[in-house]
Amino acid sequence: MNWIRTLFVRAKHWQIFLLFVAVFAIGELPMLGYATSAARSPEGFAEAFGVLEIVTAVSALSYLLWLWSMGSFLNSLAQPVLRLRIGVFSLTVIFTSIYVFGFVGLFQSVTPIAFGVIVPLLLLAAFCMFYNFYFVSKSLAIAETGKSAIFNEYAGTFFLLWFYPIGIWFIQPRINRLYAKT
Repeated sequence: MNWIRTLFVRAKHWQIFLLFVAVFAIGELPMLGYATSAARSPEGFAEAFGVLEIVTAVSALSYLLWLWSMGSFLNSLAQPVLRLRIGVFSLTVIFTSIYVFGFVGLFQSVTPIAFGVIVPLLLLAAFCMFYNFYFVSKSLAIAETGKSAIFNEYAGTFFLLWFYPIGIWFIQPRINRLYAKT
């Protein structure tokens, strides 16, 4: 798993952007044509929607791998006293990854019971994603400054992670500079 972290941390911003765009385009765009042709029957549409969900899950997994790579790398750069708890971060990344793929199965049969399971898990997954943004953005601020950071000091990075197609262009060069120093 360390080679994945190194791959994402060493990559340039345009390479990460192309990876996300390629995963999305290669997976999603052909599925749109398939979904359009399968829409003639309910069974065909359900099948196309299921495949589309799987492709979306793979796209989300690549984003989560990028977050995990940055978070674990940045946390290793911080002084031991300033490090955030990597165990909680790893747990939130793992839960979000499992949720993304588990959601595909739950979403196929939306019954009241399934809905009662989906909503709390969705809220927990949303919390986990916000924690992931918090962890990576605060770890980046700590790694760059060498001191503890308050939210005002890493809020910009937090929102750039949230809107990652734009944020990649600003965050990844900072990661590359820190990697070059090590």
